[in-house]
Amino acid sequence: MEEEFKFRQWDELLPDALGLIFRNLSLQEVLIVVPRVCKSWEKEVKGPYCWQEIDIEEWSKNRYPENLDRMLCLLIPRSCDFFCKLCVSGLSDKLSFEFIANNAKSL
Repeated sequence: MEEEFKFRQWDELLPDALGLIFRNLSLQEVLIVVPRVCKSWEKEVKGPYCWQEIDIEEWSKNRYPENLDRMLCLLIPRSCDFFCKLCVSGLSDKLSFEFIANNAKSL
């Protein structure tokens, strides 16, 4: 007897499941590669499920403060105030801390 297998399409995965999968990728892959795979992945990678935990500590080492600030301004709003973890290195001014505090209502 032949079994019938039904395969789900990647774009049918729940957004939080994709977010969990994307967390295993590097920051560069999530920001550059994933959005180019398909429109549904592009939408999900810009949504809050991928950014509940923001870990840019390794990336942020030896970066200019203005590049670090731009990255935080890009990623933190994507979490829609639902991020619960932020790992970053090298914050140097009060404005960066204020931005994080103002956008970290769930912390």
